Amino acid sequence: MTNSTRNTIVLLVILLLGLAYLIFQGNRMGTKIAELEQTNKLSQAQIDSLNTLLETRDELERQYRFYEALSEQQSKLILGMDSPTITYRYLLSILNWMGFNVNFDFAANESEKADLNFHQYVLSGRAYYPSLLHLISQLEQQRAVLTVEDLTIGSESVAQSDTVSFSLVVQTYFAPGGAEPYSLTFKKTEKPYTGYQLFNTQVSSEILPRDIDFNLLDTDQAKLIGISRGIAFFRNEKGIIRILTEGDPVAYGYLYSVDETAKKVVFRLNKYGLEEDYTIFINKSR
Repeated sequence: MTNSTRNTIVLLVILLLGLAYLIFQGNRMGTKIAELEQTNKLSQAQIDSLNTLLETRDELERQYRFYEALSEQQSKLILGMDSPTITYRYLLSILNWMGFNVNFDFAANESEKADLNFHQYVLSGRAYYPSLLHLISQLEQQRAVLTVEDLTIGSESVAQSDTVSFSLVVQTYFAPGGAEPYSLTFKKTEKPYTGYQLFNTQVSSEILPRDIDFNLLDTDQAKLIGISRGIAFFRNEKGIIRILTEGDPVAYGYLYSVDETAKKVVFRLNKYGLEEDYTIFINKSR
């Protein structure tokens, strides 16, 4: 074999090897390009999805705030656990939210069974009649699932005419996975009607004056002298300035609304067994 023939064979082998290497590298590059294209498609799909979420973010946040507010106002929650300490603290929280002071003795009902998912408690004491009505109303309207099972009230052996003795049986409910007892917050509710006082004398030869708190504003003797940002300023018969906002108590009722535009305030009063509106204008009588 001549040198030229040998060189030709060597060059041909080298050429074939180089061609095979190029084909191999080309296949590898094609595979990588296909993988990168697939990755790019997935990334683009994620980007498109994020863009869609960003475009609807304001609407989603609005819906979230709406349902959160709805839940705050309407939700009833079953507690995950219960004990006399938990229920007693919850009752104190309700009184604190109401701004009332109702003194009562608290005891667990001995007839309860440990294997049931509810407990019964007995509350007994003396309280002002309207305060007791507010408390009973709040017990079933607040967030914790709690029911009033029995109520006994009487006016005997009490110190004041508008004070009653009471015995109240309440039932609390709980289940595994329920809400944390100390996470409960205040739920705004409508005030109950307290106008008809069962323990006041209804028949008399003369109109008997009602007992009122002299610390409260007497609307018959008050003069509205100013309104600013939902706050009403009054001067009573002694010349003392009183400042009230919506919901503040007055003699026989409470301040219902403050209308700065019309320069007037409206009270909800119950003087004669029926709740009615009482309007006062700035520097004018009713």
